Amino acid sequence: MGSRWVLEPVLLSGVCAVVLGCSSTAPDPFGSQGATSGAGTTGVGGGFGTTSGGGGDGLSSNFTTYESGMGPISVASGQEKTQCIYARLENPEPVFVRRFTATLSNASHHMIVYRSDETQEQPTPESCLSFSGLLTGEHAIFIAQQKQASLLFPTDGDVPIGLKIDANQMLRIEMHYVNASPAAIDATGKVFIDTVPVDSTITESDLAFWGTQDINIPPNGSDDTGVKFQQALSATKTFALTTHQHHLGTRMRVWQTDSPDALPPAPLADTSNWSDPPLVLLDPPLTFPQGNGVFSSSGLAYECEWQNNTPQTVGFGESVNDEMCFLWHYYYPSQGFQICLDGLCNTK
Repeated sequence: MGSRWVLEPVLLSGVCAVVLGCSSTAPDPFGSQGATSGAGTTGVGGGFGTTSGGGGDGLSSNFTTYESGMGPISVASGQEKTQCIYARLENPEPVFVRRFTATLSNASHHMIVYRSDETQEQPTPESCLSFSGLLTGEHAIFIAQQKQASLLFPTDGDVPIGLKIDANQMLRIEMHYVNASPAAIDATGKVFIDTVPVDSTITESDLAFWGTQDINIPPNGSDDTGVKFQQALSATKTFALTTHQHHLGTRMRVWQTDSPDALPPAPLADTSNWSDPPLVLLDPPLTFPQGNGVFSSSGLAYECEWQNNTPQTVGFGESVNDEMCFLWHYYYPSQGFQICLDGLCNTK
């Protein structure tokens, strides 16, 4: 099954978050509401800085850092909202992502970064549905649920793993805000994308997003999904996974198995923290053997549990007052972005 460790929030150091050049003492690029996105060589006006590094930081070659994000956006006490922007990354050539790093302020429930086919930037945040990109077929590449988190793509033997993005990639940034504090909060989200040039020796990775819409929690009662099972894509490996529920969620577990009736004693993920679920890194990665067709004989089982302390029945939905039961995981070699809802799968 492979060993695992949990990536808890980490403090960032030496990351360039700069509007005009790279400097550890440069001003915050989120000084005015809206989007920031781009890249450029250090010191070039309009760019967002580049950083070069080597093996000491976990990347095997020199890399370029691109940045995007949104905010600050004022979120009133007790308010929930989801807003989206479209921003061009301005990478002049196709690249492989080797690391994502994200920082979220208070009131930021999650941030999702998508590859988008949109052709026009939309720098002003506009209201949108939470997870709407996933549910309408856009290609998620990173999802941050912790205040500070980083995902370094692994190597398989001596072969690096990476997620490919096209030249001048358009990104959709989705931010879901929930302010439970007694005062208004200016919420922000930033993502830093460390990339290396496209190289035939890099194995392409992608993301799979699985879950269920079969949620019906009675008023002032508890419920669970029972154990759900989804076969993995044939001949693939998974190196990171995490879970997602809303505020009635009390527990979500994930297991690797060949059958929902034969669960191993120890789950891969087991979290009761709906608002800040950890990212579980798997080393060695989970291996899903070659199957007879698209799917492996092995996969992941999962189960969600809830306690409903409201007088209303709660079902599936995008609002924080609805519920969700999802897991997503990074896998390789890529067969495309995959979304599976209640066993019905689409790969793009």
